[in-house]
Parts: sequence; structure tokens; C-alpha cells
Amino acid sequence: MVGIIKATLLHWASYPHNKGRCAVDNLGAGAPSTPSSSQNLPSGTPRSHVLLAGALTISASSEMSHQPSIILLRSRPDIVHSLRCKSNVITGPTGISTIAIDQSRPSSTTPKHDSLLRLAVFLSTGEFSIYEYDSLSFSPSPKLAYIPLPRHRSHIMHAAYHHPLLVTLSHTFTLMIYDLSGNTITHTHSLSSFTSHPPTSLILSAMPSSTSYKLILAYAIPVYPAHWSVGVTELVISSSGSITSPQLSPGTTGLSPSSSANLTVTRTRSARAFDVPQGWIDDEKLKAMRAQWGRKVKQVADTQTDGKWVVLAPGDAPESPLFQDQGSLSDASSSSSSSTSYVSPPSHTSTHLQLYRLYMPPSSSSYAPRLSFVRTLHGPVGPVSALSLADGRCVSLGVNGSIWVWDLEGGEGTEIARPVDEFEQASGRGTVVFDERRIASSGVRGMEERRFDI
Repeated sequence: MVGIIKATLLHWASYPHNKGRCAVDNLGAGAPSTPSSSQNLPSGTPRSHVLLAGALTISASSEMSHQPSIILLRSRPDIVHSLRCKSNVITGPTGISTIAIDQSRPSSTTPKHDSLLRLAVFLSTGEFSIYEYDSLSFSPSPKLAYIPLPRHRSHIMHAAYHHPLLVTLSHTFTLMIYDLSGNTITHTHSLSSFTSHPPTSLILSAMPSSTSYKLILAYAIPVYPAHWSVGVTELVISSSGSITSPQLSPGTTGLSPSSSANLTVTRTRSARAFDVPQGWIDDEKLKAMRAQWGRKVKQVADTQTDGKWVVLAPGDAPESPLFQDQGSLSDASSSSSSSTSYVSPPSHTSTHLQLYRLYMPPSSSSYAPRLSFVRTLHGPVGPVSALSLADGRCVSLGVNGSIWVWDLEGGEGTEIARPVDEFEQASGRGTVVFDERRIASSGVRGMEERRFDI
């Protein structure tokens, strides 16, 4: 079935929109406004948040507001509901930093439970709330709220939610684990990294054991002296007790992190696309090292994973004295204004995406995890603004508004939307998401949804 969907999506994309294969809806009338180019968003912050959940399109702006709101729309651009998210910490303007949808299956198969959708909404103050949206009554309602202690308050870049487990990643690269069992939110575990950097993507899933979860993180890693590559870490999160998904009670608030860990990280494994062998190496390893070195990039625009594939989109890096000066290594050690004479080869430009295959052997295996380069994905003209990856498919949104989609197994790609001829580049990143029949994006064209109805 997945293969049919992939082939059909590529087939639809090859037809012009006016033949009925693809319909484009402009969501500007119902969606939140997009910040102007004059507004300075934090580095790597998306201008807007867009999620797809069944027939719903969920969107929110990142701009600061006294009453930040989330818009819930049907498959057609008609407003279903506006959910206002007011801060309980400050009275001034706040923004929505990220949104996560609960990926767990309902514990009941009744129509009432099938119609429920849980959302975790994070504000720029570090606080977050859990909402339930009932598609039968068309009304979202707050269920839980959490205000971290001042020392734990930070801007949340990403979150993954699989009830009762909630994982957040802050801009300081601190990973926080929360247990939402019962009617409280309990902070159970924290992890920090000083060698991992944004952009990042999180994939959270339940393992066959009912008490364990697997979290996959893809992130940028530095390559000495001034370049970047991609790395992946797998974390297994387990509970000492039985995991259930109880119905949340309205108005419940958990305000204090707890040190009594129920859900904790029990195993971590990592793999890097750029890995230097230890000791002396033979010609074969030297050849592999040179190939890795040629794939380093000056900047990472985005990186995404679906747990099997990893895609890295290089970004444009501004010219700096580091790449203009042609000093020697000895000069660099004696003067901070000088640099190395090496200039990165143009083998991977901002139009070439790098595709990697992630191999995570069973924990009982003696083999180490691997992140192996597969191929280069060609197509886009100009730098990439955002990526989306799921079920062996990749969709990219260009800074110029172009949209491309690839079948990663075969490497075939096709253009969904052509570039905009003239545009003003705004601050912040774009956003693109997709499901079996829709691609939603927020970029230079504003917020749009492309439906492949046939």
C-alpha cells in the first residue's frame, strides 16, 4: 500500500494543476499571519507551524502576541476553531515555539475516542499545555498545564508526544522527558549535549514492549575546522511499571518537576556520517574518509529522519574572513584573525540534498550503528528552507517557494511547485508537511495546501 501511495503521489505531481490532479488552497484567510521580514526571529525558528492530522490542518504563527492562537481547519480552508494560548508566566507578548500531536492510538475503539486528538502546545516562556480536540463537538479544551521552574525554562524547538510520554528539546540542546500518566505532568529525566546542534528532527514510537519507547534524533554535528555534517542518536526510554493511556481530566496542573524517575532513558546509541577511524588506516578506509570529507557542508539548512532514512539539506553560508584569507595552519595558531588555506570543495552545493541510510542493529548484536551515504538528491534550484520526511518519502520547500518530492527507495524526484520569480526573503525558516494526499507549506507564497484528489 505504501508503494502505491508513493507511486501515485509522483504520478499526480507530473500533471499540471489545471487538469484536476492537484488543487491548491491558499490558507491565508484562515491561517495566522506570517511574521514580516522585519521581525527578527531566533535563528532556525520557523515562521509558522503547520501540522496535518486526519482531515485537519493545524497552524500557528511564531510571531509574538498578547494572545497567540492556533487555527484548526478542515480539508477545505474553512476555519473550524481558533484556540487561544495565553501565558500563565508573563503578561507581555508571547509566541508559540512548537506544537506536537499525540501519536498514540486511542485505548478505546469507540467513535468518541477515535474522534479525540491530543495536542501539546509550547510557548516561548517554556511553559506548555495539553489540549484535547473532539472532532464530533468541534471544540478543543485544555486538560493539563505545566510551568517549569525558572532554571528549566527555555525555548522549546521540538517536541514528540506519544501518550503518556512527552519529549522536548530546547534551543540549548537539553532533552527533557515527561510522564503524563494519571492527571499530572511529571518531569522524570534530563539529558544535555554539547556536540549536537540544530537543525534537528525527532521521531518517537512505541516499541513492541508496552513499557518502552524509541526516540530517534537527527542533528547537525561540527566537522573541524569550520564545516558540518549529520549525526543520529537512538534513545530507548523505559518505564518500571505498566504504561496506560488514561483519559485526562480538565484543569489539572502539574507545576513542579519530580526527581522520582518513572520513564527514564535506559540505552543510547549514536552514528555519524563523518566518522574518523582511530589509529592507522589502510587505503580503503582512506578512500572512504576522503569521500566523507567531500560531503561536508558550510551550513545545514535542515535535516530530517523517519527512523530509516536521513536527509541533509546544505544551506548557504555567508562569506567570512575564515574562507577569504589563505593563511597556513601555523598562521592560524598564532593569530586569531587568520585561518586555514583549505576551501571547501563545491561537490555539495545548496541544491544537492544528501541521502543516508540508518542502520541500527539489535542491541544484542556486536555490530555498531551506521549512517551510510546512499545518493545525492537532485532537483531544487536554490537553497532549501525546510524538509519533511516520512514513510520513505521526502518533500523539500525551497527558499524560492519551489516544492520537490522524492521516493527515497528509487531516488526519483519531481517538482510539485515552481519557484517564485521575485520574492522578499523573510526571517525564520519555512515549513512543509505532508500526508497521503496533501502537502501543506508556509513560505514565500504564504500558507498553502496542495490536495491530490483523484
